[in-house]
Amino acid sequence: MTRVEDLTVRLGAAAGDGIQSAGEILARILSRSGIYIYTYNGNQSVVRGGHVWFHIHAGNKPVYSMGYGLDYLIAFTQQTIEEHADEVNSGGVIIYDTSNVKPLNIPKGVRTVPAELVNIALKYDKYPIMKNTVALGILASLMGIDFKIVEETIRTQFGKKKEDVAQRNVQAAMEGYQIGSKQERGKELSYDYSKRLPFLHSNYSFALGAVAAGCRFYAAYPMTPASPIVHWLANHAEKLGITVFLAEDEISAINAIIGASYAGARAMAGTSGGGFALMQEAMGEAAMTETPIVVVDVMRAGPSTGLPTKTGQGDLNMMLGLSQDDFPRVIFAPINANDAYSTAIRSFDISDRYQVPVIVLMDFAIGDGAYITITEDFKPAEINRGKLVYQASGDLMNGTWFKRYQITEDAVSPRSIPGTPGLMYVAKTDEHDEFGHDVSDVLAGLKSALKTREQMYEKRMRKLEYIKKEMRLPNIFGPSKADITLITWGSSANPAREAIDRLRGRGVSVNSYEFTDIYPLNQDVESMLKQAGRMVDIEVNYTGQFANFLRRETGVMIKDRMLKYNGEPIYPAEIEKFISKLLVKEVS
Repeated sequence: MTRVEDLTVRLGAAAGDGIQSAGEILARILSRSGIYIYTYNGNQSVVRGGHVWFHIHAGNKPVYSMGYGLDYLIAFTQQTIEEHADEVNSGGVIIYDTSNVKPLNIPKGVRTVPAELVNIALKYDKYPIMKNTVALGILASLMGIDFKIVEETIRTQFGKKKEDVAQRNVQAAMEGYQIGSKQERGKELSYDYSKRLPFLHSNYSFALGAVAAGCRFYAAYPMTPASPIVHWLANHAEKLGITVFLAEDEISAINAIIGASYAGARAMAGTSGGGFALMQEAMGEAAMTETPIVVVDVMRAGPSTGLPTKTGQGDLNMMLGLSQDDFPRVIFAPINANDAYSTAIRSFDISDRYQVPVIVLMDFAIGDGAYITITEDFKPAEINRGKLVYQASGDLMNGTWFKRYQITEDAVSPRSIPGTPGLMYVAKTDEHDEFGHDVSDVLAGLKSALKTREQMYEKRMRKLEYIKKEMRLPNIFGPSKADITLITWGSSANPAREAIDRLRGRGVSVNSYEFTDIYPLNQDVESMLKQAGRMVDIEVNYTGQFANFLRRETGVMIKDRMLKYNGEPIYPAEIEKFISKLLVKEVS
């Protein structure tokens, strides 16, 4: 037995073998043992076959990403050995199924534990699906976890099924546990069974935040990896008083939330990059009619269909340049599930108060793909509907029409819900005057209309100057000053945190700027960047979209860039290696 502060586990099998469920059971076992977790679901876009894996990084303190190498590998297929055995750390263990796996090319210092997983599973069910449960029993024993927690978690997992299903799984796990007890224990953590830690992935966390913020209408066309949001909201819709609309396509979804918001409900849509591409024209509609909406894009690797079940940060350029012409929009990019909850609340708040579309960029690496331990309290939201009025003063009326698009000092006009007595107005997607009346047809080009166009355009765009003051500066992880500063946004902050811990342990002066408030940038970002050490951009796309954006907005050029675009998440070891190479070049 070796006591460690953190360790990693990976389970590998074929799609349809229940590997995700097994991984989630293990995550619950660890969480109920007082352990912090981060998971990643390495799946493929197939129902059966192929190769899938589930990864867990576990520790006695918060963990943020994939960690370093593998300490335990559970191999249900030969391909798992071929793909992952070389990643197992010295002192690690490979548990494999003797019925169809041969332990070839095992790294030096790695121990193997053979077991007849399928044959044992068939003792408890006519199908071999319980091989997962047997393997988890072996693993729990090797990790020194109390079997009571394993049994309790299994019974919770299968509680809604027949009692004998849970009982047979417990028996299968116990047989595996007994196999493990005859082996030398491997790496294990310090467990605290009195402390139970909750975990969520960012999709669920964001959905919870939307509910807390008063979202009452959600529309979506199911698209990986944003689908868990619609699944969760639909499952809880009646209890929470939310209407969930499953649209025939993304164009219908976004127009539905524009209609719901116009009618007075806080409304949101969710999609991924390909679906958002269809929403762009309607985003312009929301901006022109100054209708508040929230759209979450859970990014995947593209373009086109791309890699549906893999991660990427390639949609930023689309968000910055969406639809036609200029109009205000706000872009957020939460780091993880802790951050996603509060980001949902802020999104609705800013959207309502400034009457602008708000876009939230997440990705597979933190959305559908990864659970993380929740370390922050999810506080109730204070709901501010902004300038929503129910009775208008005389200066807002002309006898019939309500001055819905009044030009104001703070660039935000009063807003009413259709049907409010005396507050009738026209909501045109054409350019319009303060009452909403059209200036795009017979008035277009006339001197009086030219001035109206300029005033309305300037009013909409002036909102950005006020929003900038509410946008947060990047969080600094590590010391406030360092020789090297990693520039991250959204999910790329997570592996950077773990790489920084390792690098600082080696004496490297390094920190990171973690951007979550993307557009418009806080006005002090430029001075922050100019005070930073040697900057290194870390992101998951080909061109360094965020670094290019920062140069456009601030004039600051980030030359050193670590970019990943193969669909897999960034590993902290990759960042550490990149920084080490930079330091070697600097010395030479």
